[in-house]
Amino acid sequence: MKSKKAFMLGAAMAASCFVSAFALAEQYPSQPLPKLSAQAVKQAAEKALKPGGKLESKQVSPQLQQKLKAAMTVKSAAKSKVAASKAAKITTVATADSELKKPDQDKLKVAAADFVPLFPTLDVNTLYTITDVQTGQDFPYHFNLPQSARVLVQLIDQSAGANMSLTLFRDDGQGDPQLIDTSDNPGNADEYLSGVLPAGDYYWYMVANQADNAQFSFGVGVETNIDAYEPNDTPQTSFVLPDALNRVTGNIDNPNDIDYFAFQATRGQNVAIALSDDKKGVREQWIFERLEGNNWVVVPADTSLTTSGIAPGYVAQVRVRANPAVVQDPTAEYKLTLGSAPHLNGFEVKGDNVVRVPNNVFWMATQAARTLTWSTNWFDSTGVPLLGVTPVLRVDKRFEGTEFHWTDFKATTNSAGASLSSAALGDCFGEYRVEYPDSSSGVKYNWATTFNFGGWRIELEEFPGVGVGGDNVPYVTLGHICTQDILH
Repeated sequence: MKSKKAFMLGAAMAASCFVSAFALAEQYPSQPLPKLSAQAVKQAAEKALKPGGKLESKQVSPQLQQKLKAAMTVKSAAKSKVAASKAAKITTVATADSELKKPDQDKLKVAAADFVPLFPTLDVNTLYTITDVQTGQDFPYHFNLPQSARVLVQLIDQSAGANMSLTLFRDDGQGDPQLIDTSDNPGNADEYLSGVLPAGDYYWYMVANQADNAQFSFGVGVETNIDAYEPNDTPQTSFVLPDALNRVTGNIDNPNDIDYFAFQATRGQNVAIALSDDKKGVREQWIFERLEGNNWVVVPADTSLTTSGIAPGYVAQVRVRANPAVVQDPTAEYKLTLGSAPHLNGFEVKGDNVVRVPNNVFWMATQAARTLTWSTNWFDSTGVPLLGVTPVLRVDKRFEGTEFHWTDFKATTNSAGASLSSAALGDCFGEYRVEYPDSSSGVKYNWATTFNFGGWRIELEEFPGVGVGGDNVPYVTLGHICTQDILH
């Protein structure tokens, strides 16, 4: 019989908090997956799974039953472990040594080619029904996650008088089940387990505590459109960024998803905060907020902030959530900047070998024929070099109209916070022509030079508003030299 209820994927999956994927990946057995409340399920939008038909109940061998039950005996020990290591508020636990790294997906995956599951494999995003259930029967099945995903494991539509329990195990790749969590509500109430899980092999394990020719339906909804920093849906599970100027790419995979990030200013350095969409026109998808005291304060779009005058060890927290006024696109990606605020400590932009047009003839601070050589040096507010940031030389070789037409040339800083690169300008046809005397070679000549008039500026990809050029003085003047000839 097809379930009357839809499997709650999407909004229903996001209605609860989610357990840390790092704990799930590294600390089995670990924190239980929080369960969806009845109210959350009721309010969530329904999304039906494809029907998977009926499954015949089969007897599980005593050896496999023992494996599952043995794994369940560690539950109390797991709870003790979680209680001992439960994260406090981020402001008290974040230290320079507690940097949280992105999980290595390759290490989390099992060797699929060699793995043989203990129980029959079923499809994800499919709803199955089992009938003729009797008290004491158990029903284990296997499913695979090829990549990290947000999941909702569900056992629903139990017959009147039935009482089923639902347990989720992960296989370590050697046929050894490791308990994740159990849902065992009274009577025939629905059972839910939800969270973000790493790639791997998993088992449903469903037991009929009470049943008399009963039936029930079960399945797992899987959402793989999550970013690499999930789960970070609560302040306690904030993704802690390292001591650097960080720029990360994320997404909001459903309207109830919230992404929390934290950064500790170990030296009391200024902290940079910004959110953008890389000029893709989707910035209105998200509301960006920072924690100020005990309050979350909205950071307006197109605004970058620098927090200064802070004590060493200060922890900055921000969050990104869906804008309820906009239809969500889970494929839209935001660019978050959070980390050591940058300071441009020095720079140089110089042209190749040309006979300069004198300032009294035409003012052009930088003049080049084919190539600009440019360098920068970046530090945080305490003088520590910023490694791996991306300075950008923006060049408009020929001003035309009222708009700039920038060509971007990017570089990357080394461990000293320095970058050195070049920008190829190419050929040109000069809009301007001037004549002037020059004696720089030791002999006086009259020169005829054609050129285009433009400008350049330096920005930092990770954080707007720093560099060379701004709102008041947007560029440094540039002469792109096209031809130079000696007249006599």
